[in-house]
Amino acid sequence: MAEPDTSVLRDISSLASWAVSSAKPGYGVEHLRDNNPASFWQSEGSQPHLINIQFAKKQSVSQVWIHADINLDDSYTPHKVSLRAGTYHGDLHEVRWVELQQPKGWQVLNLGSDGMAAPGDDDELVRAHLLQIAIISNHMNGKDTHVRGVRVFAPRPLDLEDDLLPFRTVAFKQHETIR
Repeated sequence: MAEPDTSVLRDISSLASWAVSSAKPGYGVEHLRDNNPASFWQSEGSQPHLINIQFAKKQSVSQVWIHADINLDDSYTPHKVSLRAGTYHGDLHEVRWVELQQPKGWQVLNLGSDGMAAPGDDDELVRAHLLQIAIISNHMNGKDTHVRGVRVFAPRPLDLEDDLLPFRTVAFKQHETIR
C-alpha cells in the first residue's frame, strides 16, 4: 500500500463517521477502511454512488486518496468522481472533479482551489464537517461501482519546538527574532 509523507500529512480517516448511499450485502462501508486491497465496497443502486465522510468538528483536509483498480474491477471501476465539501448535506459544494484514467492503486486527489497547490499552502486546504465522494460514472458505463479503500489526510500541525513563532509571511517573519 502506498504511504503518504507523514512529515507533512496525518491520516484523519478514523475521526469520521462513514456512510454510503447503497451497498451490496457483504460489501459494505466497512471495506473502505479495512486496509485490505482485496476487499471492496460495492454499490447497489442508481448513480451517483455516494460515500459520506462526516467529522464531529470542522477539519482542514488537504488530500483524499481513493483505491481503485481497473484490472480487477473492469466496468465497476470509478471513472468520473466529484468531491464535495460542506457543513451538512444542504450546503455541499464541489471542490474537485476528476476523471480517473485506467486507475491502478491509490489515486491522490489534492484539494483546494485548483488541486495543484504545494504541500503547506493554505490554498490546498478545504475546511469541512462533511466530505462527499460522488462516483458519477464508471469505466465502460458500468452500473455499480467498486472502491477498495478511501483515506482522508490533513496537514500535520507545525512542531512548535522547531520554530517558536511559526510565521509564514515575510511581514511577520522579519520580526520573529530579537536583535
